[in-house]
Amino acid sequence: MSASERPKMPGAQIAYGEVVYWLTIFTAILCMIGPVLAVVNIDNNVLNPHFLFQAIFDGKTPEVIWEEVGGGFPGGHFYKDNLFKGDGFSQLGLALGCSAALWALICAAVAYLKDRIYLYVILSLWVAFMVVISALGIGPSGGH
Repeated sequence: MSASERPKMPGAQIAYGEVVYWLTIFTAILCMIGPVLAVVNIDNNVLNPHFLFQAIFDGKTPEVIWEEVGGGFPGGHFYKDNLFKGDGFSQLGLALGCSAALWALICAAVAYLKDRIYLYVILSLWVAFMVVISALGIGPSGGH
């Protein structure tokens, strides 16, 4: 089968794949820069890496580690107030990477809208909505 004989890939699928691909590459780079920032300036972190790693190696629980090393857990999205700290920067990369499907679904919905495939627009937005609900910790499990 030659390239001219292959079926054309739907635009929404290309959009979804491209967004996931490039966002994953970008966030992987962010997640590599964060630890460098954390080590270069030890004092510019939410949790001091020296004490953090020792507490982990000692087998302490996350609750104990946060209390001893960070003075208590600052919340699930602590990176928003700590973007310029090494571990906050890394956490931003992780959060953005975990949300790749959301952004890709929104782009796919736009592509489906352009192609006037309204059922898939609705389904894409519905799944995107479920991703948001899940990321926020809202749902039947009560965030546990």
